[in-house]
Amino acid sequence: MRLRLHSDMIQSEALGSRRVYRLLLPEPRPVGRLPLLILLHGVHGSEIDWTEQGQVMQSMQALLDEQKMGPMAVLMPSDGLTAIGTGYLNWDSGGPHLYEDYLLEDLIPHIEEKWNVGGTKETRAISGLSMGGYASIRLAFAHPARFASASSLSGFFDIQELGELIGSEDFSRIFQSDGNRTEEVSPLTMSIPPGKDLPKLKWDCGVEDRYIQMNRQLHERLEGDSVSHSYEEYPGAHTWDYWREHMKEHLIFHFNMMKESSS
Repeated sequence: MRLRLHSDMIQSEALGSRRVYRLLLPEPRPVGRLPLLILLHGVHGSEIDWTEQGQVMQSMQALLDEQKMGPMAVLMPSDGLTAIGTGYLNWDSGGPHLYEDYLLEDLIPHIEEKWNVGGTKETRAISGLSMGGYASIRLAFAHPARFASASSLSGFFDIQELGELIGSEDFSRIFQSDGNRTEEVSPLTMSIPPGKDLPKLKWDCGVEDRYIQMNRQLHERLEGDSVSHSYEEYPGAHTWDYWREHMKEHLIFHFNMMKESSS
C-alpha cells in the first residue's frame, strides 16, 4: 500500500472565497470509509508545511510498511491565510473572517463527502503544532462531539503570549471582540465538558521550548480536574526537528483511538 498526495480546493461560504487543501490517501483504497485525521499548521504556515517540512508522508508510509498502523486519510488545510495566523477562530471584525466555520462547516463535510472518509465522531480526529496544536485542543473542548481524539505538538495555549507573537493589531481583531473573549477561547481558562464526553487527549512539548510552561499549565489544569489525558516532555525546542521526530507517535495514537472508538 502506497500513499498518494492530492491537492485540491473548495469554495468556502464562510470565507466567501476559494481555499486550498492537501489530502493523503492510501492506494489502493480499502473498501469502505477511511478514518480521517486533520492536521493544523502553525503561524506563518500553510497546508504545504506538513509534507514539505514535516515529512508526514514519509512518516506515515514507514508506519504502514512496518504494520504499526492501518490506512487512514490525512487532511492538511490552510488556516485561512490571513495575517500571520488566524487561530482557526471566527473573528468579529467585519468581512468574511469565519475561520472556525470554514474548517468545521465547509471543509470537513466537503472532504468527507467527496473522498468517502470520516463522517462520524468515531472516525474523525484532529491534531496540530504550535498555533495548530492550540486549535486542536480548543476545538476538542468546544466541540467534543465531533472528534474521537485530539492532540498537540508544542501547543501555543497562552492567548496573551500568542498576541505578542502575532502583533497587537491582529490580536485585537481576533481575540478582543468582547471582554470575555480571551478566557472563552483559551484551553487554560475555557469551560471543559465532562471527561466522559471529551475526545481522547494527547500533547507533548520539548523541554527547550520557550512555550513549555503553558503546556505544563494545561497539564496541571486537567490533572486538577481529573480529566484523562496524556502529556509528555522530550528533549527539543520549537522546531521542525522536534515535530518530525514525534509525528509518528501522534499518527499511531489517532489511528488507535479511532479504531477503538469505531469497534
